Amino acid sequence: MPEIKVKDVPAMEVMSLPFTGAYEQTQKKLDRLLSWQLRVGHPHSSEPLGLYYDEPGTVPEEEQRAEVCLPIEEECEPEEDIERKELPAVTVACTVHKGPYSDIPRVYEEIFDWIRENGYEYIEDMPTREVFQVMYGHTSEPEEYVTEIQVPVRKEGE
Repeated sequence: MPEIKVKDVPAMEVMSLPFTGAYEQTQKKLDRLLSWQLRVGHPHSSEPLGLYYDEPGTVPEEEQRAEVCLPIEEECEPEEDIERKELPAVTVACTVHKGPYSDIPRVYEEIFDWIRENGYEYIEDMPTREVFQVMYGHTSEPEEYVTEIQVPVRKEGE
C-alpha cells in the first residue's frame, strides 16, 4: 500500500480547459492547454493538474466531467474554451504514484479504503485532483511518470 497522508492544499488561480467524456482524453486536452500557454507566452507557476468530477463505473463515460488546469499567477485573458478560475483551498488525502497512468485506478481504491479506515469521508461535491509532477514530455517511459493523487476529505461528522 502506498504512503497516504492528509494535507491542506491552498487556493490557486488556474487556466482551465473543461471537457466531457472519457478521462483518457486528459493528455490530449492538456496538450491543447499547454499549446495555448506557449502561444500566448504566460508561464504556469507549478505542475499541471487534472480535476475529475465523476466516478468511472457509476457515470457513463460520455458524461464524465473533467478539466485540465495550469496554475498561473500573472494576469491573462481567457480564450475560447479556456477559462481562468480559482480552485478553492481543500484538505486532501493524497499519495504519490510512480508509474503508468493505467495503474492509477488501483491507487484510488487504496486511497478510498484508507479514507474509510482512518475516520475521514470523501467530499463528494469537489473533484479529485491529479498533479502531474513527471509526465509524458518529461520522459518517454511511463514507468517514470510521477503523479500526486489528491482526494478531498474531511473528518467524519464535520
